[in-house]
Amino acid sequence: MPQSWASTGARFPLVMKCNFTDDGNVASISGDVRYTVALEGEVIKPVQAGSWSLTKNRDLSFSLMFPEQMVRNGVELGPCEIVCESLLYTKKDLDSLDQDFYKSRSVTDEINADVKEVTRRREAPKKWNFETNKWEKRYRDESMVSSVGKRWKQFTAGISEEKQSKKRPKPLELSLEAGQFPGIDCNAYIQKGGLIKIKGRGIIGTWRAEPINDNPASYYRPSY
Repeated sequence: MPQSWASTGARFPLVMKCNFTDDGNVASISGDVRYTVALEGEVIKPVQAGSWSLTKNRDLSFSLMFPEQMVRNGVELGPCEIVCESLLYTKKDLDSLDQDFYKSRSVTDEINADVKEVTRRREAPKKWNFETNKWEKRYRDESMVSSVGKRWKQFTAGISEEKQSKKRPKPLELSLEAGQFPGIDCNAYIQKGGLIKIKGRGIIGTWRAEPINDNPASYYRPSY
């Protein structure tokens, strides 16, 4: 976007209910979007339907067309086609990611226990040998090869656990509730902070979504 665009720093929040259909279309349910402007009150602008796609079973993208110009607090938007991108996680996805993480963590815990046992044996108090009349180590020293091998396994296991942890979205990064989505046989969450782009121009903001239900608007704690 041009450097002067939205230079006032003002935000332009837009909220609308959309319907995603099995044929790959997405549209504003009311056919419009509404926002308020100081001294003018509510402004209603048309929104034309677009399409959506889900690739790799997780990368969600959809587009909508704003055929008229919208202005709020010095920020201008439209006419343009916007593209929204984010990640979609089904309940099965999250369960699978959790299982992979806990499996990796169990390996880390086992290796950490082995390393801890090596340290315990090395630092164990000496015992008295009545035959030689000397204090002696309770356990034999572990070979250097074995000790280094265990430390290396501990290091690689920690990296593997960290990678699996990063694959799992944190609860606060997802929509508060899961809802139905076309082509998916279980409920799904949408990751917050998705990107909004003006097609062919650049990133203009972020978006999030919640399934349509009877909960009051305040339940969703909008960030604006």
